[in-house]
Amino acid sequence: MTEEIKIVASISAKSTLKWFFIMISGLFFTLICFFVILFQNSNYAGGGHGNVYALLSGLFLNNICGFVLFAGAPVFIFLYFLIANKAAIQQLIYLTWNNKVFAGYVDSKVVLLVDKITGSNNWASTISNESMLRLKLLEANRNDKESSKIKKKIINYLFQKIRLDDVDFKREDLKLSEVVSMKLNQFISESVEPSLLFFWLLLLFQIILFVVAQF
Repeated sequence: MTEEIKIVASISAKSTLKWFFIMISGLFFTLICFFVILFQNSNYAGGGHGNVYALLSGLFLNNICGFVLFAGAPVFIFLYFLIANKAAIQQLIYLTWNNKVFAGYVDSKVVLLVDKITGSNNWASTISNESMLRLKLLEANRNDKESSKIKKKIINYLFQKIRLDDVDFKREDLKLSEVVSMKLNQFISESVEPSLLFFWLLLLFQIILFVVAQF
């Protein structure tokens, strides 16, 4: 148990650092662009306290790249948030499966959850398709009181991502826990180390807009 706690702490720290790196970097650059564009084009707002509508209109008509950076700042921040969340959960999965000990904990928990929902003799009458199975798995994981938060998050992500549409629910000898476990391990084995490609592309897009906005 102590070993699992240490592993969880290490994996959580690395994933959290990646989330903060993406979020802080994206937020910082977005705000820089926002305030630079605001300062450089404040004349469009008119006198006094200025007019935000006049500023936006002036930017749209005279500096479309500046307009995108200024008006689209909340959208850019939201996109960085989505990228950070995805990268963090992918980092969790990748680090978990690189650590065979913790991977064994997750795999055994998945088998236990599936066996739990298929424990009754009439489970086939209530779980007859992929959507129902996925719903039951997510619910069982959410209600599990023994798993740590990080384990639940990993299992929840896997249950959402693994392919279940080819499961033959009419097979009499169907062992769902074995099928789900196999698909889970197959999904992980086909996954590669999480990439920051979308983060860099979004950042590059903003940089290009900022450079063009200066001319």
